[in-house]
Amino acid sequence: MKKKKYILIESQYFPNLEYFLLIKNNSNILINNDGIYKKRTFRNRCVILDSNGKINLSVPIITSLSSKILRDIRIDNSENWSKIHLRSLQTSYGKSPFFSYYKDYIFDCLKMRHNFLIDLNHDLLTLICKFLDLKKKIRYVDEKRLNSCDFDDYRNIVNPKSLYSSRKIFDPYQYTHVFGKDFVPNLSIIDLLFSEGPRSIEVINNSDSF
Repeated sequence: MKKKKYILIESQYFPNLEYFLLIKNNSNILINNDGIYKKRTFRNRCVILDSNGKINLSVPIITSLSSKILRDIRIDNSENWSKIHLRSLQTSYGKSPFFSYYKDYIFDCLKMRHNFLIDLNHDLLTLICKFLDLKKKIRYVDEKRLNSCDFDDYRNIVNPKSLYSSRKIFDPYQYTHVFGKDFVPNLSIIDLLFSEGPRSIEVINNSDSF
């Protein structure tokens, strides 16, 4: 089957390695900014590792019957979520080899008190792509513009409800976690960055199942 010009993915918070494999393997990436927001997805949460195992970090959002479009989803900054996330990252990765290398950039972004989820996710994605030296064209498009684009649709493919092995995108390449003897695959990119630093893109390349 001929590969299409674009891939379409959704906006995610500190995405996992599988998500970055999709970006790595494609030159033209589209993110649908007026798609329907779906609960219990990676749009507003990620999975990291601490001394007790996997934990979820979730960005609280304000939802209503009239606010279901992703670009309209507001972050609930009345909850001190960023302080919780910063403390969790410090506790989980403070002793990791590359924590001090990336910490200030990431923490500054989380402290900005973005109003909209899509803006927070965009700023974090831009930052992480820079860390990984992934020079890709990422465009935000609405449903109307999508009608004129030739794309493979990967929205809702990378999700917490199914195993990565069922999708055949990601083939885990082991690296050393800060915690635990057993390797845990497909965590948030933040786990890889703090653990492996500049070598992170090598791990991603070696995790490619294509």
